[in-house]
Amino acid sequence: MGALSAGVVYLFSWLVTTGCSPGRSDAPVRGTDGDGGSTVATSGEGSTTGLASGSSTGDAVTSLPATTTSGALLVPPPDLAPEPAPTAVQPCESHAVEADCDAAGCIWFATERLAERSTCALAPTGACASASASTGDDDYDSAFYKRLGDEVHVRRVGRKAGEVRGPEHPAGWTECGLGPDDPPECACVCAAGRCPGDLALVLLDACGTPRPCDDEVEGDACLYQTLAAAAAASLRVVSPDRSLDDRVFLRGDGTATWMRSTCDPRDQSCRDRKWELPRLCSLRDRAAFLACAGADAPGPECRDVTTWFTDCKLTPATCP
Repeated sequence: MGALSAGVVYLFSWLVTTGCSPGRSDAPVRGTDGDGGSTVATSGEGSTTGLASGSSTGDAVTSLPATTTSGALLVPPPDLAPEPAPTAVQPCESHAVEADCDAAGCIWFATERLAERSTCALAPTGACASASASTGDDDYDSAFYKRLGDEVHVRRVGRKAGEVRGPEHPAGWTECGLGPDDPPECACVCAAGRCPGDLALVLLDACGTPRPCDDEVEGDACLYQTLAAAAAASLRVVSPDRSLDDRVFLRGDGTATWMRSTCDPRDQSCRDRKWELPRLCSLRDRAAFLACAGADAPGPECRDVTTWFTDCKLTPATCP
């Protein structure tokens, strides 16, 4: 009996020490789930998700880490830092320098802008594009345009594309000659297979200027004599291989309207010549042409049409 009393006293002392009084509403309650694992539940006010209350004395509460049914601690995931915003990709057309265009993986095209509307003088420039397109025909003369900022850029294609030849042009650009809304630049370049020089030649031929040397078969003396006479006349000079065809319309005032067509005799381009825009040129002095006319074997300085003039500039096609 004494041993039983001592055991009851020890149990009561342990309950008081640990705070596990049957009358306390905040005492932890442990149970067993259906799988045999341990779960922790809390009752009373102020319970916190993921934590099990342990012991309390007065107003102080000590929380125990929550566990899974297998007894492993539940560790909350760390705060995830926000992903940095992706770097904005600059449109290819925003690059005005070829090196920047290449570095961005874009395609640089040599283009032109209209420098002087009255004479159709074009100035070289460039444009950056995201993709390339092609007409598929090296002999198809046309041009594609797009307004970039304050300027209209023109990309010529075909045989009359200037120094940069070929069918390639920036994808998405508009072709000249296909609609009523073409900018003035399109009137100065080949458009949809028709070139402004071709139209200018038709206008000049329609002026009815005399052609004194068309039937000349005795050499070039007639050409030089006509140049020295300074009267209005129409002359034509074709190179032996037919790669160059020059038309010179003397205006009778010491100037001439000069037009040139180039082609490659090795292909079909000479059958459908495209003419450059007309140029107004000042003739050399009369003595130079008289010397060529009197020479037994005129040299290249006589036969080369480019040596007939001292200066040239683009000009509208008008009759003498």
